[in-house]
Amino acid sequence: MKTGASVSNPRSRLKWDTFLSFQRDTRHKFTDRLYEALVKEQVRVWNDDVEGGDHDELRPSLVEAIEDSVASVVVLSPNYANSHLRLEELAKLCDLRASLKRLVFPIFYEVQPWEVRTQNGPFEEYFKDHSKSFGEEKIQRWKGALTLVGNLSGLIYGYI
Repeated sequence: MKTGASVSNPRSRLKWDTFLSFQRDTRHKFTDRLYEALVKEQVRVWNDDVEGGDHDELRPSLVEAIEDSVASVVVLSPNYANSHLRLEELAKLCDLRASLKRLVFPIFYEVQPWEVRTQNGPFEEYFKDHSKSFGEEKIQRWKGALTLVGNLSGLIYGYI
């Protein structure tokens, strides 16, 4: 390397090392401990711990945090697909994975990757409910994101 040459470090350009995506049902059982462990290791973690209320779309601050993160950790629980906002968040994370080569690391919390990948088990009923309120294009976008993440290597935790 030439003297004086600067090396581009993605961490220095982005505000967050990790965006933490999870459904609130995992908060006390798992996600709080994961967050604390990451912070202890000096990982800059975005943790949107405040329920945003009823929104039809992702809040601008949330989209900004997603875009300003080097990677994301997605805690996929049986209730993850209950929230159309979590599904929208996941789809956005998958978009960035494709366009900017951002890392998405799934943690399959009390679900199997095949259930996520195929939207079976607990995911199937939630999609039946979502199909009553959302158009086919949005449903297919969410299913595509779950299929992609269900095919990624990750951690299986707490499956009985």
